[in-house]
Amino acid sequence: MQRWLGRFKAPQESTDYLTWRHQFLRKRLCLGLWLALFWHLIVSIEGLYSVLFEFERLRTAALNSYGDVAIADQWRIASIIYYVGAVVILLACLIGQKTSWGRRHPEALFLLFAYSLCNLVQIVFAFVNLPEVPSGTLFLYIAVLIPVHWRLHFIYQVLSIIYYAIAYPIINLTTANYIEIHSLYSREIIIQLACACSVSILAVYLYERLKRSEFEAKRQLQIFLHSVSHDLQTPVVGSSIVLNTLLSKATDESDNEVRVKRSTIERLLQGSNHQLALINSLLEAHTAETQGIILRCEPIQLKPLVDSVLLNLEHNLIRKRVQLINRIADNLPLVNADMHQLWRVFSNLIGNALKHNPHEIKLTLDANVMQSEQILEQIGGWRNNDKGVKQLIRSQSPILLCVIQDSGIGIDPKQCQRLFELYARGKKSRYTPGLGLGLYLCKQIVEAHGGEIGVISQLGKGTTFWFTLPLYPT
Repeated sequence: MQRWLGRFKAPQESTDYLTWRHQFLRKRLCLGLWLALFWHLIVSIEGLYSVLFEFERLRTAALNSYGDVAIADQWRIASIIYYVGAVVILLACLIGQKTSWGRRHPEALFLLFAYSLCNLVQIVFAFVNLPEVPSGTLFLYIAVLIPVHWRLHFIYQVLSIIYYAIAYPIINLTTANYIEIHSLYSREIIIQLACACSVSILAVYLYERLKRSEFEAKRQLQIFLHSVSHDLQTPVVGSSIVLNTLLSKATDESDNEVRVKRSTIERLLQGSNHQLALINSLLEAHTAETQGIILRCEPIQLKPLVDSVLLNLEHNLIRKRVQLINRIADNLPLVNADMHQLWRVFSNLIGNALKHNPHEIKLTLDANVMQSEQILEQIGGWRNNDKGVKQLIRSQSPILLCVIQDSGIGIDPKQCQRLFELYARGKKSRYTPGLGLGLYLCKQIVEAHGGEIGVISQLGKGTTFWFTLPLYPT
């Protein structure tokens, strides 16, 4: 049953799409209110003229059709109340959408607007014992005019049908002597209503789905562009610092020669190689949308890779006076990983700890080979990632647990639950959208390796990021 219901689960909607839909709904609602008011005033004028100045013709029609002149009086009273009431509600909605409350809650104004057009006539005429069939044409008009938020269309249509199908029999409108039950609930009317409801809701749903796809395509392009800038920033800055240092060592401005150590050239070359590798991997990941992160796994020694990341971040480590404790041993078993992608993970996590914490923090790096039970014991009571915990329990072979721990300002535990989502951030978050992208990429890379990633943190008590990697099979 859960799997069946999961097929009807609405796709996750990005913040950009929700913002667009909110603004679009406000603009279309304003246009719809003015159009509805204009045409309803015309219809009201014609209707009020008929019931006020051509009342004798209405009485004659009631007598010929139903044999009861009193129906004309009931019709006149209901018509006056409906025409005036609908105009008042539309004016109230127009005024309300100019207020701060109306700008925040256009959905409520939309429902009131739809009810005033579709349900008010049923409710008013029911008080004078005159049933009215819902108008399927109005359902289509509103769907064309405001083709977003299909759930709102579904709500007001369902309530309108429920009132028509259930309320009328309850209040005995179907037993009135001048009502033909066959025409009130005929197959033709039911088919027309079902057709109008299905077409209008399906049209709105498909339009929303199309807009979501467009926003998702733009979002993926933004991910690609931000990934390039985010991952290439550190090596470029590192190279610039080295070059500026070399230039500053030149004592004579006329001296065109600068002596460079071999280690410095190797460092610059290493940074360039990382840049090229990252560009190639990002291009491959972007073009192979169905394959996700592309890995070229090989046996890797973890300590040299982490030392390379620390060397690239050396300037920031010194500038922020970080107390670095590197407990990663030289004799760790080889891991089966993509060197460049794993370099990105360590660079992002360590760089984030430096960027979003004050000076003089303590930064601890650790990596140990453990069994699943030992890892669960180490991460303790953290339960934000149940999926990862279950996968660790199922794994029978040893796993490498990598830990990046800082003594900084920490993160709100509620925010930790969404930290690895794309562009996730709270009102008081210390994480910018760029960092949200970095952590999102870290999660994709680690999971592509078959590992899991998580975070343990509390405000004022520092942050611990951990992730697991498979060992290279010996």
